[in-house]
Amino acid sequence: MPDLFGGFLNESIVNRARIKNIVEINVHNLRDYSQNRHHRVDDYSYGGGAGMVLMIEPIANCIRALKKQRKYEEIIYLTPDGNLLDQQLANELSLKSNLILLCGHYKGIDERVRKHFITLEISIGNYVLTGGELAAAVLTDAMVRLLPGVINDVTSALSDSFQDGLLAPPVYTRPEDFEGMKVPKVLMSGHAEKIEKWRFEKAVERTKQKRPDLLSSNNHK
Repeated sequence: MPDLFGGFLNESIVNRARIKNIVEINVHNLRDYSQNRHHRVDDYSYGGGAGMVLMIEPIANCIRALKKQRKYEEIIYLTPDGNLLDQQLANELSLKSNLILLCGHYKGIDERVRKHFITLEISIGNYVLTGGELAAAVLTDAMVRLLPGVINDVTSALSDSFQDGLLAPPVYTRPEDFEGMKVPKVLMSGHAEKIEKWRFEKAVERTKQKRPDLLSSNNHK
């Protein structure tokens, strides 16, 4: 479903990165690689059962054609039973040069694709979507925003939730006093060390309240 990427690729940070030539993103329609006269890319599952399966031929043709143009470091399949996407994985993938993201659909793809062409499988959560296009968009956004030059403030992405194993601390902006609801005084103090200490303590506190599982896997207990 290539049209699903239209708005996503032409808006916000991803579009800014493309305009600056920081990233190149190409969307390929599997139907263009089908040798079926109707450009069919799916068929019924062997053994019966409900739902259609994406065929191996158009996928293999597409991957092979792309690999003739450049070397790919990962060929990623977006699937509910893949490795769960987290910040560390997004960080690692953002350092790669060329990636192929394969979007599943219907009941998935022919298993032979997974065994012989895919190098990494990723899930964005323990739920099922109609197709992998939205998951591919999520992964793309998570990676692209980390590329140097995409976000104007280079430290912004590094202070996001999960980068240090903690959720981000509370943030405030003007006005200082809104209907009696005031910004914490420490943030108005101008004392950098005290502000950083407050932010760290609040990050730990928020993580403990909302995502205690994160604390069990890092050193911020």
